[in-house]
Amino acid sequence: MQKVSTSVVRYIAILLMGTLILSASLFLPQNAQAFSGSYSQPVGIHVIDSLQPGHDYGKPPTSPAIMVTVNGEPFTLNTYALAGSNLPRKPLPVEKEKSSATAPTPIKDKSVQKESGSKASKETVTLAKGTKYATDLHIIKSGKPGPVVMIVGGVHGSEKAGYNAARKLVDYKISRGTLLVLPEANKRAISINRRLVQGEGDLNRSFPKTAKESPKNTLARAIYQVVKDYKVDWLMDMHEGYDYYKNQSTSSVGQTLIYYPANSARSAVDTIVKGLNKNISSSYKKFSLLRYPVKGSLARSVGQFLGVRSFIFETSMKPSLSTRVDYQLKAARYLLNELNML
Repeated sequence: MQKVSTSVVRYIAILLMGTLILSASLFLPQNAQAFSGSYSQPVGIHVIDSLQPGHDYGKPPTSPAIMVTVNGEPFTLNTYALAGSNLPRKPLPVEKEKSSATAPTPIKDKSVQKESGSKASKETVTLAKGTKYATDLHIIKSGKPGPVVMIVGGVHGSEKAGYNAARKLVDYKISRGTLLVLPEANKRAISINRRLVQGEGDLNRSFPKTAKESPKNTLARAIYQVVKDYKVDWLMDMHEGYDYYKNQSTSSVGQTLIYYPANSARSAVDTIVKGLNKNISSSYKKFSLLRYPVKGSLARSVGQFLGVRSFIFETSMKPSLSTRVDYQLKAARYLLNELNML
């Protein structure tokens, strides 16, 4: 088929435009209610000097259009009303040109993908790796923003309920935030069922007592560094006492929660103690809420110098091991529930 010249195209376009002007002038009075105000100027035509295939020459883009096809190529000729200065442009509706072309896939924002694409994960790293103090830290991430909670067991090797409960926490799933679990902080003491390893000192007296001090040994430094690196918000240190705190004939702190009174920790620890005591009938077996963990302890140091909400949770060794483990786990769950992590 022979190509149509540009002059012929322009001639056809001008004829079509003229017809449109005549039609608009005849029907303009009847259609005046569709626009605000009255018209003092005729409908105008947007004149195009040259045509390019597939290009929309309208101004504004949403104005009515005359669709023409020349040599199989689509052309769009747009019109718009030249209203008075006090009248808005309100083009008449026009059916959209149908196209079989597939719409381009929108480009996703990588920053949004990174934030929303986070997945729950679980990994294990070794603290004090390559030394005789090496022990595993379990990192449980929900993939959602939230607090970082660290739970420690086995600081004292003879306090079985703490590290047995902490071992069970390794399999927990959380709904937000991050849970760090150090089940066997002092593995060497646990292996010999002793509070500490002779000649190495008490691990729970090896943390800084002043802001200028550093932890005293390799294991204490490794644990303290985890609190810093992960910017821990809450720390629970699981321990046991040989008797009940309410037995005045002993100095034991069994059945107590000892917290550092700063950083808005009171509300949550109070909830833990009240929740546990609901199901304990004997008054002397109930848990007591105390303040200020001993100086040099993990809970005292991170609370005082790192701004962590921290506490030591002490069960009495008098009940069965299963009961004591249950108390430890319940306390941990009360904390995690209070933080909306379960």
